[in-house]
Amino acid sequence: MHKLKCLRCDVPMKFVKRENVQLGKTGWVIGDWGNLLAGALDVAIFTCPECGKLELFQGDYYEGQEEEERGGIAKTTCPTCGIQHELDDPKCPRCGAQNPKW
Repeated sequence: MHKLKCLRCDVPMKFVKRENVQLGKTGWVIGDWGNLLAGALDVAIFTCPECGKLELFQGDYYEGQEEEERGGIAKTTCPTCGIQHELDDPKCPRCGAQNPKW
């Protein structure tokens, strides 16, 4: 995998984590109900240690990146698609397969 450099500082960027970003928007009539149907976008988050710039990239493009453990929630691997997700998720956030440990 190639190393990403900050476009402002020309310093190697550091991988932060993968996250699901909520899609949809709040409407005047139906409020937040639209967000329930919109789903989420899987992104990989990188940061520049010099200027603090954040960059978002397509999550599955960075499958091999290892997240730093910060005392977070335990993770499990989906038996269907192979991504890691939180152990307390009843279903895989990507493919919807049932979590066998739930």
